[in-house]
Amino acid sequence: MAAQDARLGSRAELRPPAPSAGADPARYTLRQKSLLFIDLARSRSAVLSIGEAALGALLAARGIPSLRVVLLGLLAALAGYFCVYSLNDLLDLKADREEVRGPNGEIEWNPEVRHMDITTLRHPVAAGALSLSAGIAWVSLLGLIGLVAAYLLRPLCAILFVACALLQVLYCGLKHRTWLKVIPAGVMVGLGGLAGWFAVGEATWGALAFFVLLTSWEIFGRNLSNDLADLSHDIPLGITTVAAVRGPKAAISAIVLGATCMPLLALLQTGPVSTRLALALIAAGTMTVPAFRLRSRGGERAAQEYFNRASFFPTLAAASLVILSFVR
Repeated sequence: MAAQDARLGSRAELRPPAPSAGADPARYTLRQKSLLFIDLARSRSAVLSIGEAALGALLAARGIPSLRVVLLGLLAALAGYFCVYSLNDLLDLKADREEVRGPNGEIEWNPEVRHMDITTLRHPVAAGALSLSAGIAWVSLLGLIGLVAAYLLRPLCAILFVACALLQVLYCGLKHRTWLKVIPAGVMVGLGGLAGWFAVGEATWGALAFFVLLTSWEIFGRNLSNDLADLSHDIPLGITTVAAVRGPKAAISAIVLGATCMPLLALLQTGPVSTRLALALIAAGTMTVPAFRLRSRGGERAAQEYFNRASFFPTLAAASLVILSFVR
């Protein structure tokens, strides 16, 4: 118990004081501000998202790409995903301000829903912990780094990077209009993965199969479940999601259907049988089995736990391909 209290105390020291309306961002320490920028970029999801592009490159190359591709790809993916996640918060600033504040203007904390992305504070610009100008500068710098690195890999990769940013804008614009926003969200993730594919490969049926796999993973693994986890916040704000418009049961049914299809989509990928079997097993472990657990339990917390589990699919899949490349 003492060890647990010590860990909690350490996290409390890193967390900035909950700001009230009109808070001055200058009162936070340099270390706290650094962590707030990481939270703006939803660091864990952004880092895990590198697995999407890495998986594409590994499938296209049928092995580990050259050192140049690996290094440039890591830089482009890290800066690109941090940029796109941060851009999402800036585009959703108005809605996020309503979401994170209670009736008295104080930040609301919900310990029952454990967000894997949060180190200190959710939506730090909306909460007033970071200034809007700092958020814009952060996104601009990341975007420039990601774009240059992607172009050096291949001009087509830079085009896909820009397309992902535009789809992020479209996704946020549809937030209060239609639950069909899941489609641009899925396509955006699919194109991000294709940037990794096209860093080493060409347009083939394998590229199309990989695009469908990643698009399905985003929709049924993360988007629908994340919306279900935020249902109590989304309904008062008028945010249109499948869970808010069609109901939680419809969202869970869609998640279970998509998660059940994921191992089949994994088996349709290119490469040796061992590669496809590994992808199918990981899809089943991170999505299919947890989806049925979600159906039996229901609720926002269970949805967040499913989201957290499903988020590991591309990274674990990429890691398995690296291991297989050494044992063949």
